[in-house]
Amino acid sequence: MIEAILNFLFPPKCPACRGYVKHNGQWCDDCLNKILQPRQLPLEGKMGKIFDGGVMSFSEYEDPVKKLIADAKFEKKKHAVKALQFFVDRGLEKLDLHDIDIVVPVPLHKNKIKQRGFNQSVLFFEEAMKNSDLEIWEVLRRVHETRPQFGLKFAERKKNIKGAFAVADKKHRHLVKGKRVLLVDDIFTTGATFAECGKVLREAGASQIFGLVISSGHR
Repeated sequence: MIEAILNFLFPPKCPACRGYVKHNGQWCDDCLNKILQPRQLPLEGKMGKIFDGGVMSFSEYEDPVKKLIADAKFEKKKHAVKALQFFVDRGLEKLDLHDIDIVVPVPLHKNKIKQRGFNQSVLFFEEAMKNSDLEIWEVLRRVHETRPQFGLKFAERKKNIKGAFAVADKKHRHLVKGKRVLLVDDIFTTGATFAECGKVLREAGASQIFGLVISSGHR
């Protein structure tokens, strides 16, 4: 009832074209079809060996998705969170996830969680994964804080993130061993963070590793 009243007073709009839609967070079909374009990211060398299942991105790293991610992460805008959750849910409908045993988010350091209030990799993907009968397991932990990766070159990103992740405990190591793991995050830039997480998952015994992000400009 409350949602219906709010929708009457403040009609929901598509986050891309601002056209009217039925529900908060919903995208219109035209914008969704135009922007939601899953593609396989090119991986070379060690990245290709670690992510032998490949890494997919739902969209290009440009507006409106780029702005929605920033608004959700740094401004904590609820409409942006809902729009990204809707986007991920519709994106998963386009993928075949039958080969996945366990979904693992890229972790944040506990101090960052306290500051932000959430891990975006969990927030954006959790409900959609449930709709696909998959559960997110926070298998990895961030063992030390790092500088923000934004603005750093690949070599600097790689050095900055080296040794930053570990498997949470023996129980979580058991969850990974012999499993086909899907690593999820909001953005894939150079792949340095993904590579480090993937390395830890591989060392924990993952049989195959896939990757999935909302957005990427990597080519």
